[in-house]
Amino acid sequence: MGLILYGVGMGPGDRGLVTLRAVEVLKEAEVVFEPLSGRGRRSVAGDLARDLVPGLVTVPVIFPMTGDDGELMSSVTEALRSTAPSWEGRSTLAMPVIGDSALYSTVLSLKRGLEALGEEVELRLVPGISAHSAASALVSRFIAMREEIFSVIPGSADPGRVREALRACDSAALYKPSALKDRLGEVVTSSGPWERVVRVHRVGLEGERWVEGQEALEPTDDYLAVMLLWR
Repeated sequence: MGLILYGVGMGPGDRGLVTLRAVEVLKEAEVVFEPLSGRGRRSVAGDLARDLVPGLVTVPVIFPMTGDDGELMSSVTEALRSTAPSWEGRSTLAMPVIGDSALYSTVLSLKRGLEALGEEVELRLVPGISAHSAASALVSRFIAMREEIFSVIPGSADPGRVREALRACDSAALYKPSALKDRLGEVVTSSGPWERVVRVHRVGLEGERWVEGQEALEPTDDYLAVMLLWR
């Protein structure tokens, strides 16, 4: 009998934006994994899950955010092997993730790790409010209307690809703008003109703030920033 793995979108981090379905799945799952970016780090998704489901016990899994797929899968499979007694023989597993479970989600790596250990896995996704939706609401601006083309673009992609994707749309959400480092301003400016550019930091979390215009084009090291652009 195979496993059912739920990827549970927890929204941007505000407990008021977590869906009832997400809480229901976390309560019913036999095992809940908690994604960590490194040893000793805190998990926003894990903390939020424990806040909403009192007494919840989680199984930690480290997902190194280095961009090295080999290192990532080695870490995940090692964590699964070492915690096997806690999940083997169970039928329903879940992992909460920040944002929407179907967008840039570590759930896929967990599924692949389980399959690498010989498990048959059925994936089910519970949607959550994305960072770009929450950020647009924060600045009171519709993402796109009528025939406007909206794109979601990872700043971790090749800068040339990011530029071309920006040029092809009317509005965009640029995730991980920190990955572009000193090239952020140049990539955005060369894909313009833009009527409005906003960079939102830690949307839905403590320390939430946003900057606009030229300030938004300055380099940032905030991994949890998302940039919104409109023509």
